Amino acid sequence: MNHVETAVSRRGFLAGSCAFFASMMSRPARAVLAAAEEAARPLPDYYAAYLDAVAKKVNALAEKTADGFWFITDLHITANRRQSGKALAALTAKAPALVKTFCGGDLPEAFSQKFKSSKAGVDYAIDYYRLFWVEPIEASGQLVYTAKGNHDFTIRYDAKTNDGFTYSPEEARRIVMQSKGCQGANVVTNRDDPTACYYYFDNAAAKIRYIVADTTDTIDSKRKYWAVVYGMHETQLRWLADNAIATLPAGYGAVVIHHIPLTGCVGGDGERKMFAPFRELLEAYQNRRKCELCGKTYDFTTAKGRILIDLTGHHHAERQTFQNGILHVTEPCDAAYGDYILGSKPWCGDLPRKAGGTVNEQTFGAVQLDPEHDRIYITRVGGGQDRVIHLRPLVAKVNVPLAFCASLLEGPVTWGCYDADRITTRPNPKNRYNPFVEYSHEIAKIDAKGVLTAAKPGEIMVLAMDKNLNKEIFPVTVV
Repeated sequence: MNHVETAVSRRGFLAGSCAFFASMMSRPARAVLAAAEEAARPLPDYYAAYLDAVAKKVNALAEKTADGFWFITDLHITANRRQSGKALAALTAKAPALVKTFCGGDLPEAFSQKFKSSKAGVDYAIDYYRLFWVEPIEASGQLVYTAKGNHDFTIRYDAKTNDGFTYSPEEARRIVMQSKGCQGANVVTNRDDPTACYYYFDNAAAKIRYIVADTTDTIDSKRKYWAVVYGMHETQLRWLADNAIATLPAGYGAVVIHHIPLTGCVGGDGERKMFAPFRELLEAYQNRRKCELCGKTYDFTTAKGRILIDLTGHHHAERQTFQNGILHVTEPCDAAYGDYILGSKPWCGDLPRKAGGTVNEQTFGAVQLDPEHDRIYITRVGGGQDRVIHLRPLVAKVNVPLAFCASLLEGPVTWGCYDADRITTRPNPKNRYNPFVEYSHEIAKIDAKGVLTAAKPGEIMVLAMDKNLNKEIFPVTVV
């Protein structure tokens, strides 16, 4: 059988996995060797032509974009087919312009009943993340950067007991920051905070700053399981404001990456309220105004950079919105869960099941930045479609028709729109963790020819979809 070759040989990979073997010494030798053998197997041959096609698209975009990276999130490793790290390694040689992979967090699953102890469930995810993702990706020549998720690094044994385990915030930091990327000389983090899983670094040539935040940065000491607390405490918020945001050089674009979304439409009303301080910080910078944060006034009236995208995971679905000058995008899970199908409706059609032995078993994407033309391109790997999102909102007036043209898509397109500020959910009787999602259409309507008519002021998103459901997406402000 033919296989897709990666940039590291089987023997070299096994020889280079010393850290993994050291961490697994307490486990049965058979389990350790089985894991290493699985990780060393080549990427299956059904990926070959598919990854060539992905690389062709990415390479064409690389010629007209300033920078790009791979984004993968919500691995939930015991429910993962574990081919995506090998695929990312293979893509390094095929698409050499993209030399960074960001992981949006959530390595373990919620429960650990597959293991003898809850701690073993967390450790399994940590070890396998390094073995199946970090090591092969780094060996191929890329750097890996990790954002901490709400399941990192905490787990519950099962839904019926209170048994579980949570690592200390200091240990979580050690794990998050151990990759070569996070250890890089150009990575800036808060050295005075022993729990800091937030940092930034610059690509000076492209004038891009990458800011990684932590949306679960404290621990509830009274809980054994799921003890991470949703939110961002003052130490992190002020450090990010003072060091990552306020110092953004003139002409730079910022990519903000973390796990939990900051606002509605990509997230929920609870997240909109919980993360209001960080979201308002980004909006104040983007809109050149002052804001109050943790008792300090920040004046961004003379700011010279801009926020390009706020990129997250957590909800296992593909959604995007544009609010108060900030593009918010949340991406589907890489784990072999089916909830990304319902969570991404209706703007992705019927996504394929994550069947093992097919290229749809994994889900991640390439994100390529074109600040000069105010565009971001997202190329899907696995189930889903490609998108180009415009960064400058068009302006529409109430009761004045506005005609759209999807110049970046080929062939006839289908038009849609939705209000940018909220979605609602309905309980799913079959799965309480996978609700039905409904978008709002109160602000405007768009007809089959792409003519928008707005009924009241507000912010909306307009989508054009071709026959393959690839999308061109326009933020619109109605006045």
